[in-house]
Amino acid sequence: MRRPAAVLQGGGMRCWLMPLLAIACLATLPACASPRRKTPEPIASPVGSGKGVLPSATAPAATTGDAQEDDLDEYDVVEIADPLEPVNRAIFSFNHVLYKGVLRPASKGYEFLVPSLVRKGIHNAYENVRFPVRFVNHALQGKFDRAGREFEKFLVNSVLGVGGLMKPSDKFPALAGVPAASTGQTFSKWGIDHGFYFVIPVLGPSSVRDTAGLVGDGALNPVSWVAFAFGGSAWTLAVTSPDTVRSWPDQMDQYDTVTKEAVDRYLAARSSYVQYRKALKER
Repeated sequence: MRRPAAVLQGGGMRCWLMPLLAIACLATLPACASPRRKTPEPIASPVGSGKGVLPSATAPAATTGDAQEDDLDEYDVVEIADPLEPVNRAIFSFNHVLYKGVLRPASKGYEFLVPSLVRKGIHNAYENVRFPVRFVNHALQGKFDRAGREFEKFLVNSVLGVGGLMKPSDKFPALAGVPAASTGQTFSKWGIDHGFYFVIPVLGPSSVRDTAGLVGDGALNPVSWVAFAFGGSAWTLAVTSPDTVRSWPDQMDQYDTVTKEAVDRYLAARSSYVQYRKALKER
């Protein structure tokens, strides 16, 4: 629900390392430490951006009476610990108001003011820059063939695509279908459980494991390196803001799809998040 949502990322490798190790250790704590809340089986494919902060799925249709109870009973297959549900619901409500009142209008303004071709170029360039995140995590998952193809794709897009503004790699079948990879996905494939579920202000749904994954992704993202190297809030905003804004339209659409007709928006977003992360693990 790639975790709508984006956060300014900066700091060096040393700044990222200790929080990453600490949170990763927490993720191994038994999920049975608190009552589990239940969610449904996957009903949609994952988001291609890799952020995964806002969910991407089809929310259950709104119903009335007994049909509403049946709808809620569908949240009974996939489990995730949610000991902070009251707090999570409060943060979720805050995020909902923020999304509807600020980010949705801002995303519409971005689409209106910035031509489609320019938006696509910005998106392609930042995705190309994230090459180390995908390359390293494919390698950590033992998928060296994918890592090799990811490297080839990066070279093709950087050279023939004018620094990644275009994606000529899509014209090569062997390179076009390389799945994305992230640190949270790697932790999942290593058998690390979610830990408990929580909602991050602005960012949205997450878990202990996937928050550690966000830290790892930030440490591997060259955008973070540039912001750290030059320092200063103005430079950090200049480097990271386009990456943040370019994701808003898709993420707002995903959020609306999940929650618009849901009987319980919170449960719909949580279940969609779990589905999305499960789909990533199975790639």
